[in-house]
Amino acid sequence: MFDFAWSELLVIVLIAVLVIGPKDIPKIMYQIGRFFRRIQYMKFAMSQQFDEILKVGDIEELRKGVNFEAPKTDEKKADGE
Repeated sequence: MFDFAWSELLVIVLIAVLVIGPKDIPKIMYQIGRFFRRIQYMKFAMSQQFDEILKVGDIEELRKGVNFEAPKTDEKKADGE
């Protein structure tokens, strides 16, 4: 996802220690963790609501019937060989 090398990550941590201070880093890391946990929960809740809507609307059977995978084709047959 993000392409960070260890040296770049070390520079970011050093700058954070200098700017924020070593005493406040645990508090900020806790707040960042809570933020990402909330986002993850919101994603989970939205997917649960979407699944519930599908069940209530009887769309579940339609969703199961649709094949979202690419069809498997035989290239030799498609080329006419």
